[in-house]
Amino acid sequence: MKKKILSLCLLGMSIGLFSCNRGAPIQGTVWVPKYLSKSEARDIRSKPPQAVSSGGKIYAWQDFVFQLESNAGIHVYKLVDQKPQPYKFIQVYGAQELSIRGNYLYTNNFTDIVTLDISNMDQVLVKSRVENTFALGTSTLPPQQGFFQCVDTTKGIVVGWEKKNNIEATCKY
Repeated sequence: MKKKILSLCLLGMSIGLFSCNRGAPIQGTVWVPKYLSKSEARDIRSKPPQAVSSGGKIYAWQDFVFQLESNAGIHVYKLVDQKPQPYKFIQVYGAQELSIRGNYLYTNNFTDIVTLDISNMDQVLVKSRVENTFALGTSTLPPQQGFFQCVDTTKGIVVGWEKKNNIEATCKY
């Protein structure tokens, strides 16, 4: 019985440490969520190369190297004399994994799994989408601890966070 009570207490303290707490509003430099509508968040497209801000996993395929930009998309580098050169950025909000088989790149777009035809890197096409495949969600917490504006799901899907000055916030973790 004592072990059960101790386990429940530890679980309760863990949840309390890693959840959002609402408190008295503060005014200052806080994290603010960036929102997109569901249709905008599902928009997948090939764009010019972008700077890596939070690079992740790397995957090599043919004369290309792909690098995951967590929750934002996939950097594409073309190998020129065995040296990767920035080539494209495939915008896929919510992307956390990638795999390639044949001419198809598989990744997630938040909770959906999408198949992208990459046979023409200048015009990446969505070949298929299986909705609600994963139990992943958007992060309701900013990248660092501190005060932040609470997430308002009526404004859309959270696709990122940014620090802003002179903003009122009530959530903290």
